[in-house]
Amino acid sequence: MSKELCPTCGKSLTGLFAMNSLLPQSKIDFINKHHDRKSEAYCTNCSKDILNKIAVKFRMERDSIQKRLEEIIKYLPMLTTDIPDSWECEYIGMQSSHTTSGTGFSAELSRSFNDFFGTTSNTSNQKISKAVNRCKSELRVKCVKAGGNAIIGTSIHYNEVGTGSTNMLMVAVSGTVVKISNIENINLKSKEYISEILELTEKLEAIAEFPS
Repeated sequence: MSKELCPTCGKSLTGLFAMNSLLPQSKIDFINKHHDRKSEAYCTNCSKDILNKIAVKFRMERDSIQKRLEEIIKYLPMLTTDIPDSWECEYIGMQSSHTTSGTGFSAELSRSFNDFFGTTSNTSNQKISKAVNRCKSELRVKCVKAGGNAIIGTSIHYNEVGTGSTNMLMVAVSGTVVKISNIENINLKSKEYISEILELTEKLEAIAEFPS
């Protein structure tokens, strides 16, 4: 049976002009985890102040949260293949990320070739590698926000945008987001960090939802 009153603030949840409703269970769990007071449910009315207080606390930790997430986000599983036989998971959907690198990239890349050995300079390789890693990190964050904890079927694409001296290299990374239910069967390092990655992302989402 559905509740008629919010168990936390007592506001009505029913009626012809009722604009109040209970939060989804994921939000309830988040509040109970980070708030002093615990409740079986919260409504859209009473949760605003609570979530704002939680966001204020997280804002003071924002730099350390972001730094830690940048350090460990790479451990979220990302495969170029399909789901391994040992994984039990549900498909969530496709996600992608892209970035562009510099102006006149092609001209710079051409100049960087060594005529004798036919190899590219470290500078160009580092630019490409940095762009790919940035895309991978962003894709992993999108995966977590979508409710997943791994990415399969990952592919990387390169494309030149623009012409002449203003051209840029675009890097795009895409994959299918999945949620693994038996995480005990994944890589040990990944298993250690998945829950922490989820928690850090939740904190940053709370900050974004209630900006200062």
